[in-house]
Amino acid sequence: MPTRLDTAEVADTLVSLPGWLGDADRLQLEIMVDGDEADAISTEVMRAADEMDHHPTIDRGPGTLTFTVWTHSVGGVTDLDITLARRISQLLQSAGVSY
Repeated sequence: MPTRLDTAEVADTLVSLPGWLGDADRLQLEIMVDGDEADAISTEVMRAADEMDHHPTIDRGPGTLTFTVWTHSVGGVTDLDITLARRISQLLQSAGVSY
């Protein structure tokens, strides 16, 4: 079973994840995108998440996508969530999305 990270470990990691916010409970990133771009980004993120067998919550608002990651089984953030957040950031950078 994955180990939940403490607040200090998450804070240290967030320094290397520009745009991401969070604490030991959840990590979250909100980006501004239009409708077609939101669909394409969501599809790519879910494809990467499927490969990891670890899935974010993706909320779609008017002109925004919000990614939230945490490990349900431990009730907070684990190394797997950090890896997924980094992967999402890499996909967004590859797609030319600034945040």
